[in-house]
Amino acid sequence: MTRTIVLMLLMGLSSIAYANPIENKRADEIYQLFDSGKFLPDDEVSELLQEYKNSLASNDTVRQQLHIRLTCWNFPYDTSEQMKTAVAYADEYLKIYSQPSPSLIQVDLQLCKSWYLHYLGQNSSLFSILDNAIDNAYLLEDPRLIADGRSIRGTILSYMGNFSAALEDLITAQNLYETLNIPYWANVNLSELANSYRRFGDATTALKYQLKLEQVYLKNKQLYAANQTNSEIAMSLEELGRYQEAIVRYQKTRDFWLKEKEFIAAADTSISIGGNLIHLNRLDEAKSVLEQAEKQIKSDNEGSYSYMNLYLAQVHYQLNNNTQALTYAQKAETAFRYSENARGLNKALRLKSQIYQGLAQWLEAYQSLSAYVESHLALDKQTMSDRNTEMQTRFNTNKIQTENDLLVQRDKDKEQQLQIMQRNENMQIIIIILVAIILIIVSIFAYKQLMRKKLFRRLAMTDELTKLSNRRDTYSQGQHFLKVAQLSGKPFSIISFDADHFKQVNDQLGHEIGDKVLVKLASICASMMRDTDVVGRVGGEEFLVLLPNIDKTTAIEIAKRLIETIAHYDWQQIAPNLAQTVSAGVASYSNEVELSPLLLKADKALYSAKAAGRNCVKAE
Repeated sequence: MTRTIVLMLLMGLSSIAYANPIENKRADEIYQLFDSGKFLPDDEVSELLQEYKNSLASNDTVRQQLHIRLTCWNFPYDTSEQMKTAVAYADEYLKIYSQPSPSLIQVDLQLCKSWYLHYLGQNSSLFSILDNAIDNAYLLEDPRLIADGRSIRGTILSYMGNFSAALEDLITAQNLYETLNIPYWANVNLSELANSYRRFGDATTALKYQLKLEQVYLKNKQLYAANQTNSEIAMSLEELGRYQEAIVRYQKTRDFWLKEKEFIAAADTSISIGGNLIHLNRLDEAKSVLEQAEKQIKSDNEGSYSYMNLYLAQVHYQLNNNTQALTYAQKAETAFRYSENARGLNKALRLKSQIYQGLAQWLEAYQSLSAYVESHLALDKQTMSDRNTEMQTRFNTNKIQTENDLLVQRDKDKEQQLQIMQRNENMQIIIIILVAIILIIVSIFAYKQLMRKKLFRRLAMTDELTKLSNRRDTYSQGQHFLKVAQLSGKPFSIISFDADHFKQVNDQLGHEIGDKVLVKLASICASMMRDTDVVGRVGGEEFLVLLPNIDKTTAIEIAKRLIETIAHYDWQQIAPNLAQTVSAGVASYSNEVELSPLLLKADKALYSAKAAGRNCVKAE
């Protein structure tokens, strides 16, 4: 992917509104131009950054830091060397601004560095940096930085195939962008959210979002954004098997890039055209298109290079050129492994096994197939592991300790003030008044800080649709209940239930009705539980009930009452002819050390309930 394609995304993610006592109208105009998301050619970007820098006063430290941040995000990165230069730039200033920590510039440079590492294919090393940046954004209580960080992480997780965690990050970012009333970046994030739905297997939902976005961009004459969305629409059409429509869309994108003289971007689009031609069995056309792209796409462009070789391998395999197909398949496998693209690697390994079969090399075919199965299982295992690790809280107690230290120091200052008042009676009244004013200001500030903390905690711990605990909060409370059960010897049970045939509700009645069904399921379940119980939404239509001090027999009875109550509810109040049931799995604490094994037992029981015909309860 060339710089021009992703520049629109990058230039907004690092921008934070700020207050500055030094007036500089022209610098602020340039800053707002970057933050607006408007596409700027490379030479104009350089000129504006230089003009911004030249306009700054020596004591304008706020804008000087903003210039560093904008420069980081706007490095050219058509090649791996340029990306490495950008990473080195971020590292240089991270050392300079290591203290105080955290700070706005520190977090933004961490996000910038993570993004370039992603395009360098170094995904395994970037998450420690990215997660730390997001944690610090929460500590700074800066909603824009939180939104930017989670949008970036969601985009990268989606690319790597971890869709569950990606959707959680992108949905959180979407809510924050909309709350902050930043429509352009909300649309950019929505585009990534649509891509995640497509990769997750829901191309229909993705296409619905993308078509709306395209109309918004065209109406606002944001042609680069509209062109990017057109390409994403083509991907969704491809997932839906509408290959000829996808080709027409891709050709439109390629024509746009050729007109802009962006030949690498045009070649990248040609690769997608070739993939769709393969689906239509137009192999000679696909071979010609891909071989033209091969002249432009080099190995340092990992994403395009890997899929180009995969498609060339597939074409040659279907044309019975197995030797040539094997060469391309091996290149694709190497590129996918380097960029840690698990989805692409699985495709390459499977195709490689088929090629070896065509060459009658049975041992190699078996080894490739085994590698494919191992990679596929590893991806499933990693997804489950990531679901657990995503539940850790991002609020750092160090800030509370810092505030306590400040309060102690403030108390010492007050003691010194009292000593002064004792030595000078004439100053007592003045000092008392000053102290009172200070206390009022501090109290107001503390109250506002408390309200902001409650707001962010509610955003972080509550499911937006149902107002139940979200997955992270539910699993955190579940771990707490488990530890209590371990220490006290008292029972602890969980109920995992989800809506039966819920996809049909969304497909036939629409997502608005589906949302109403989920809200009603949450309401029914919450009304049936004790105040000490916890009901959480942990997936799309999946819910989890935590029952402290409840044994398995009682938990099964509770689950049966829940099943019956939901089945007998008059669902036609929501939509005509609607009938909704749920299936439930029950598990109780035995000797589990962590929550994950208990969740797996409940999931297994839930699958048994599904297999038994749904609308029933099974226990593990």
